[in-house]
Amino acid sequence: MRMIGHPSRDEPSAQRSLGRLRVDAAPPGELGIHSAITADDAEDELPEYVPRDFDFRLRTALTANVPSRGSFVIMIGGSSSGKTRSLYEAVYESVPDWWLIQPVDVAELLEMRTSPPSRTVFWLDELQQYLGGSPPLSRECIRALTRHGNIVVGTLWPDQYAKWTSGRDDVHRLVAKDATPISVLDELSPSELGRAVEAAARDSRIRRALDTGDTGLTQALAGGPELVLCWEQPATPYVRAIITAAADAHRLGVQAPLSEELLSAAMFGYLRPRDRVTPAADWLKEALPHVRRPRHGDVSVLSPVDDGRAGTFAGYAIADYLAQHLRRERRSAPIPHEAWESLVTRLSRPSDLRRVADGATARLRYRYAEKALGRLVREFGDGPAAMELAELCARQDRFAAASETLLHRLSVAPRDERAGRQHSRIQEVWQWAEEIRPRARAGDPEAGERLREIFADGGRTYGLRRRAERGEVAAEERLVECLVDRGCLREIRDRADRGEQFAAEALADLYAAWGDVEQLQARAEAGDRAAELRLSKVIAAAADGRGPETELAELRAALDAGAPEAAGQLCALLFELRDRDELWREMEAGTSGAADRLIALYTATDFMTPEQLTRFRAFGLEADGQLAGPDDFMTLR
Repeated sequence: MRMIGHPSRDEPSAQRSLGRLRVDAAPPGELGIHSAITADDAEDELPEYVPRDFDFRLRTALTANVPSRGSFVIMIGGSSSGKTRSLYEAVYESVPDWWLIQPVDVAELLEMRTSPPSRTVFWLDELQQYLGGSPPLSRECIRALTRHGNIVVGTLWPDQYAKWTSGRDDVHRLVAKDATPISVLDELSPSELGRAVEAAARDSRIRRALDTGDTGLTQALAGGPELVLCWEQPATPYVRAIITAAADAHRLGVQAPLSEELLSAAMFGYLRPRDRVTPAADWLKEALPHVRRPRHGDVSVLSPVDDGRAGTFAGYAIADYLAQHLRRERRSAPIPHEAWESLVTRLSRPSDLRRVADGATARLRYRYAEKALGRLVREFGDGPAAMELAELCARQDRFAAASETLLHRLSVAPRDERAGRQHSRIQEVWQWAEEIRPRARAGDPEAGERLREIFADGGRTYGLRRRAERGEVAAEERLVECLVDRGCLREIRDRADRGEQFAAEALADLYAAWGDVEQLQARAEAGDRAAELRLSKVIAAAADGRGPETELAELRAALDAGAPEAAGQLCALLFELRDRDELWREMEAGTSGAADRLIALYTATDFMTPEQLTRFRAFGLEADGQLAGPDDFMTLR
């Protein structure tokens, strides 16, 4: 546990022996407050605090229930928006003589759950590190602390807050129901700006920040523009490479400090061939002096981080403001092979590996997802990772590897019922594939299609097809839903032509989503009632005159703000617009659902041959965006 500050001299020795430290002795920099730009006449560590409109609400949230029940407050705002400084000022003003604890991880909080201290502020800056820890921060733990009258505070970026409030688990209930959220906007309100102008007469740092025309006050105070300039106009190509590598790791959700070994290996993918001629051992020597150099005080592009013990070095963390800026700038930029490889082989925290695996899967970079999942299984005994890895292997016709993965999981966790059920299912799908394979090799087109179907989704559609053929109505309906999700337009149309009602409705919905009036008109004239109903709605929508641009802009803004439902809605709309390029960009950005909608659009529009689509679904992409997997995936087997 890292204790911040120094005990006051007038504290009783009995209290000092507990090791708890006072709020009014806590150095602001140790609490996550960004260092500010410097000025020759500056005497204090921080510039004068500019009161914010939410200050009264924040102080009320902190102390309204103290000491009877305590409080849990989360500040929500972008990097360098001033949320941590405002929180510090509120806590300092409200409870200056309380103790302050900044736990290193959740395990230390859990140790205090049964016998918590009192009159203590638990400072959880970068709250996502605790929510996504192993074990994660629990509702029970926070309630145990606040029941003793303590104050728990944390900070989150808006997209992270949206993420943690979108589920239905214990963490969702903790953040969405138990915490009091305080929103901190990036830009000052008119009243806040007026107070800043008054403060500028007394503090030259605020005056200098206000003179910065292209960024906000709080961002300018934190040296944000100069950090960005270090990336845009680097002193050497190695500076830009190391910054971009760190930013891309942050974009994938990596929270641990990045080691020099990891950064050096990742840098290769961001350098031009002529810059790679210099020995790799010299790249860090070229880059580190520039990125570690303090700017405007001690704001650095990359800051060294300890591992929780004195005199240790764990790696580097990128400045929040720059990470957030590059997340926008490089939102859909591909991550090079060397960066993927460095992350999946050198990261040591399972939570980071999990996020990298998820990011690789969302971007169809299955080779890297497989390596990350494999490490999670072998080194950390991760059950869900074993199931994901087995599913991936089965889609690639590697049933033996899938079975071996699950059997390994069952050998270390014999009571894992989910793994046992999945092993039985994969054995069944493997048997289906072996039954069909001889006919596919003999040139039977239907058998080839069924074999491709098994690889497309691990046998789910094929299993429903078998049940539907036995007359199960529910299976027939779900089969059509699977065909829609996969974009199997040709089969849906064939089924609709045969009079299958589920297929006719699904086909009409698809044409309506695409605004394909001609197809709807033709089917309606042929007596298709579902097409007739959708046709009238499409004509009415066209007459409304509201184009998709407005809806797209709204959904993109909601996605940037972290709205949990925006990703699915945006990808669905892009599918309806048949916009392959934008879906590809969303896939590269790791947007949830984009990869599935992209492949479904390729299927529906015959953008690829059936063999290419099978390979695409099974193996995804190389780091550079080229199709991965063997060219003769189907014919080899």
